[in-house]
Amino acid sequence: MSKPLETTPTEAVDFLGHPIGAGDLIVYPVRRGSEMWMNKLRVEAVRDTPRGKSISGTNDSGRRITVRNLTNCVVVTEPK
Repeated sequence: MSKPLETTPTEAVDFLGHPIGAGDLIVYPVRRGSEMWMNKLRVEAVRDTPRGKSISGTNDSGRRITVRNLTNCVVVTEPK
């Protein structure tokens, strides 16, 4: 059995260096073939995984989404 990875607690940050937290609205890129567009995501949780930070939440259509590449995300609004 392998030993769990030890990580230092750091907060998740977006492309511009803004912190990402629960309740934030972010946009992230999506690619299908040669097409690319931006989708919105309402953040429900920020997790520290063995592969690094990840965020999960729901998009506009209500699907549960997990984003692992946070350097491509941008926080649009923060909770009030």
